[in-house]
Amino acid sequence: MGLPWGCGRPSLTGHARGLLTSLVTLHLLRLGSAQLRVEGPGHPVTATVGQDVVLPCHLSPQRDAHSLDVRWIRDRISKTVHHYRNGEDLYGEQMGAYSGRTELVRDGLSAGSLDLRITGLRPSDDGQYVCTVGDADAYAEAIVELEVSATGADPHLSLGGYEAGGIRVLCRSAGWYPLPQLLWRDARGQHLSSVSQTHSQDQEGLFEIEGAVIMTGSMEGPLSCVVRNNHLQQERKFSLHIAAPFFHNAQPWMVALALVPVLFVVSIGLGVYLFRKQVAQSRELAAKKDAKLVEKSAEIDEKAARLDEQAAELETQAAELAWRKFLLPHNTVKVTLDPDTAHPDLVVSQDNSSVRRESKRQRVPDTPERFNYRWCVLGREEFKEGRHCWLVEVEGEELQYSGWAVGVARASVERKGWIYWSPEEGIWAVQYDERQLMSLTSPRTPLSLSPVPTRIWVCLDCTQGQVSFINADNGVEIFTFTAASFNGKSIRPWFWLGTKRIRLCLRDSTPKTISPAQVDSCPSPATPSSHLLDPAGAAQE
Repeated sequence: MGLPWGCGRPSLTGHARGLLTSLVTLHLLRLGSAQLRVEGPGHPVTATVGQDVVLPCHLSPQRDAHSLDVRWIRDRISKTVHHYRNGEDLYGEQMGAYSGRTELVRDGLSAGSLDLRITGLRPSDDGQYVCTVGDADAYAEAIVELEVSATGADPHLSLGGYEAGGIRVLCRSAGWYPLPQLLWRDARGQHLSSVSQTHSQDQEGLFEIEGAVIMTGSMEGPLSCVVRNNHLQQERKFSLHIAAPFFHNAQPWMVALALVPVLFVVSIGLGVYLFRKQVAQSRELAAKKDAKLVEKSAEIDEKAARLDEQAAELETQAAELAWRKFLLPHNTVKVTLDPDTAHPDLVVSQDNSSVRRESKRQRVPDTPERFNYRWCVLGREEFKEGRHCWLVEVEGEELQYSGWAVGVARASVERKGWIYWSPEEGIWAVQYDERQLMSLTSPRTPLSLSPVPTRIWVCLDCTQGQVSFINADNGVEIFTFTAASFNGKSIRPWFWLGTKRIRLCLRDSTPKTISPAQVDSCPSPATPSSHLLDPAGAAQE
């Protein structure tokens, strides 16, 4: 039977225990330095419309944040409120509503403070913000809740006339946020029920509320209207007193007065009826003439529509012919992957023709050429001029739930840290993620294709400055970037894998040999006999 420590077992010497303690402490310090944590205030931040507010956020433990990528976004859907990276404020992705109104408080960056100042608060600023921070090795975020409020003007009371044996009293107040509560109280402080209550919002998002109550002669003392902002626990109040004799004398003359507009309306209505009867007869004749004109106009519109359909069909055929000419053998190239640029989680095949993502990070050197934040890899080939096409195929399980992207990028594209994929950053690509195909424009352009293609031609035209993507199964154009700004820089194939259990494969992109004279007469790629867009050249049965 084993003995517990201190009961018969030899104990460690003081020197050995000290060495063990030092090693454990050093290991814990190393683990702590690899982590990145960010904390918010832990409670909602309150402010009023028109004021400035500072949303607090800081690193824990404290560290210098000047070199980090700090991004404040709204509601976890990547709508950028403010973006700071490596000492610079970046406004390319900022929401228009915050233009010129945000500022990262620089004074606290050295101590790990990531506070955001928003000036001139608006009702639309109310809600949830996410403070995100990242570097080459880690990422963290914290949520900050902002509650925006506004106290409106004093209520305005007015009489709406005699109703249901009493006087209808109206109460109106504007300039509130969020929607306030309107209450009626009698002289004893008892609540009265409203007979109606409505509200509306102006262009700034501030609420106006209106309510009505019937005040009878049995009520003693003044009537009060109270409008309350429950967020700020503030309220506005106005009272009105109506003398009792007013109720006794109001009903007879109010009823008589009410009959006057009724008689007036009846006489006016009779005159209008006779006039309209004459107008209707003349309009009936005019309507018959108009019907003939409408019929002729419809015929003209129908002919124009047929011409438009024919023009659209010719345009489609011309575009299809253009793709076929683009895919002549002298434009297709063999592309391979450059493993020296692959993210450590990516595994490139020995022949450099396919790539997959693994859960375990590979032991590879962290060179300047290698991506270290997103799962990207570049092709080995570089292009500066001419036309070039290559075929990419997505393989794996449950492709409808996968995430991937293919396209091209400048050879000098940023490899370290997080960047917003767009032509401005030197990336022209299409992406499939969260069951949605889209082009990586700025902002994104959703693409409605069913089914989503898994064999895609990537076509680069350095001369015309275009990058096109074509469905290799049917020859349909997926998307085209026009007027791409290559600026004479080298362009390389670019790939991204967002999920595991799939791989991207570079297929032999050399179609069957055809001559330029045969292009115009080649059958459609969508037909079973077409081999032009099928690299294997095998006709489907």
